Amino acid sequence: MQSKHSKKTSLIFSTLLVVVIVAALAGCSPKSASPGDSANAPETKETASPTETSASSGSNAAPADDTKEFVTLTWYMTAPLDPRPNEEKVMKDLNDRLKEKINANVVFKFVDGATYAQKMKVAAAAGEQFDIFLDLNQLGFSQIVSSGMALEVDDLLNKYGQDILKKVPDQAWQAVTARGKKFGISNPSAWVSSYNISLRKDIVDKYSIDYQNIHTYDQLEPVLKMLKEKEPNLIPFMGDFVSALPNTMDKISPMIGYDNLDGQWKSLLDNPEWVKIQKLQHDWYLKGYISKKLVTDYAEFKTGKYAGSIYHIYDASFAKVSTDLGTPMVSTPLDFTNYVTGSTIRSAVNYISKTSKHPERAMMLLNLLFKDKDLFNRFCYGLEGDDWNYVSGKGTDNPTIKTKDKLEWAIWHPFIGSLWDQWPSNWNSQEVLDGLKAAIDKAKYSPYVGFTFDSSPVKKEMAQIDALEPELKTIYMAKDLDAKMAEYKEKAKKAGLDNVIAEIQKQVDAWKTADGK
Repeated sequence: MQSKHSKKTSLIFSTLLVVVIVAALAGCSPKSASPGDSANAPETKETASPTETSASSGSNAAPADDTKEFVTLTWYMTAPLDPRPNEEKVMKDLNDRLKEKINANVVFKFVDGATYAQKMKVAAAAGEQFDIFLDLNQLGFSQIVSSGMALEVDDLLNKYGQDILKKVPDQAWQAVTARGKKFGISNPSAWVSSYNISLRKDIVDKYSIDYQNIHTYDQLEPVLKMLKEKEPNLIPFMGDFVSALPNTMDKISPMIGYDNLDGQWKSLLDNPEWVKIQKLQHDWYLKGYISKKLVTDYAEFKTGKYAGSIYHIYDASFAKVSTDLGTPMVSTPLDFTNYVTGSTIRSAVNYISKTSKHPERAMMLLNLLFKDKDLFNRFCYGLEGDDWNYVSGKGTDNPTIKTKDKLEWAIWHPFIGSLWDQWPSNWNSQEVLDGLKAAIDKAKYSPYVGFTFDSSPVKKEMAQIDALEPELKTIYMAKDLDAKMAEYKEKAKKAGLDNVIAEIQKQVDAWKTADGK
């Protein structure tokens, strides 16, 4: 996942892209789209499919027996960037390379994120022929499988997807498996957060703050107390602490999930980690360590009113955080255990359509993007010279490149392959990638990675409960926090929380029985 770098960088990330892609997508244009993009939806746009052309001189793989027939593959995808002025030239170059490697071309059908789910439902219902489609949790795994939109891919993976199998963690396959069969390919990305504490370098230097040994909020508090006393014109800290919670709940909705720490299904209001962070914020709010208003934008830090902030990606070089916050910063990672969950694994999954006339070649294409790092990055960054240039390491497996300031082509890496194969760039430096990967490597996997919940029996109750979540963002400002929490617990109970938990348990029991767990 490169994290989206827009004009307005939010501290509050959606469960979809957010959890993952937003954390992983570091560079894009202000008009890049996400599943929650509310911009007016453009018509579906197709790339021009080039006619058969001579093979690119840079390619070195000859077509195998299974690729004798030239085919054109169609791939539906949420538009990562709109407009894409260099699309025609980029696709010509990519398709020249693909023709030599697998004797195929690809046509992308880019659709605005706000209308993507509906477009795919209509296409599937009409029996439209297409080969691959990306889902960013807009349609959802359960619906895709139950509606018959996607092919089972076990045999295809075993025959044509060996490089995919090598790079997708074994545990992750559970999230895209139903009835013992794999249906999708989840692209490895920043499936957990790597939140950290960031402090202004001038303040750290002025007071010789030993920031490298601060890894918890308790360890940070004495520093904030000191800054409150010695820097009366500064607010010691800025941040949305709830966003920086340890990812210990495997959520099926914004308010309800499985608590990996105690093995219980519950609401957010009953999550001890969430309660703890609210009480901390309440205490710091009363002491004046944090702002008296809810801060949701990193741009607020650029006002110069703050000494430190929560930041969502650990970057050992401090370059990205310094750029986003507008002043030289230093950072130290928060020390907590994260859990990889099914919803985060399913945040970017490619499926082979049941209407595909060329499923074998579709799998070859997907596998090629896991195998051929050079081709993968050209798909994402575009055309050398037009869209990007080498900075260093040309001719190596992992060069550093820089894209043009005004993007005319982009596909975010986790949309089509593994984030960990991204060439370092002004989107994600090697330090950022290393920080994201380190968080994944030490994370645990939820035992419910493979469980998907059908909310239809309790749809009304869940809607009412989830409607409470936005109101909780400022609950720490309440005069009597305990009373306010009790009030919201009662609201959740009246909305039908007990019925929802009972339905979850019923489906969990059925899932365990079906899978022999």
